[in-house]
Amino acid sequence: MSEQNRDNRRKQKVNYTSGRTSFVVLMEQKKDKNLISSYKDVHWSMKKGRFITPTTEENYNEMIAMMDAKEPENHTDDAAAAIFREVLDHRSGYSKGLGHSFIPESSKVSGIPNEEYERLVGENEQNKKNAEYFQNRFEEFQNGFMAMRDHMQDYEQHLNLRLSEIGSELESQRETQGDP
Repeated sequence: MSEQNRDNRRKQKVNYTSGRTSFVVLMEQKKDKNLISSYKDVHWSMKKGRFITPTTEENYNEMIAMMDAKEPENHTDDAAAAIFREVLDHRSGYSKGLGHSFIPESSKVSGIPNEEYERLVGENEQNKKNAEYFQNRFEEFQNGFMAMRDHMQDYEQHLNLRLSEIGSELESQRETQGDP
């Protein structure tokens, strides 16, 4: 083992029990498990019956405590992934303690956590639907008002025509009454 590898190995606070198998491969093999369960699997010593380092146990216990603090209906894989990222922290291209083989999905989009981003995306979609609905309603009202205006103009023309006819009839009656 090179001197650099030995130094790096000594600096490592969180060891890994799965040898050469990468975390990603283990995740693929155990599809039904969330990130917190997988973290325990790769940091638990079957021979010793405990975590391989106190740091890994602290990290796991912190993840479990954060998950337990959530409502039972919020115990989802997405929530576990968010807690996993929060506890392990994110460092340029990998999660602390998992090495370069596991590249986590970004927990933020322009400074917004994924859960908040997804909520905003859903809210945005709903707002788009509402805007489209109200735009259609506005156009219906506008068309209704235009039809009503056209109808009123036709009625006004009809009324003016009728008034002029009545005026002509009155004038002709006056002339006939005034001519005896």
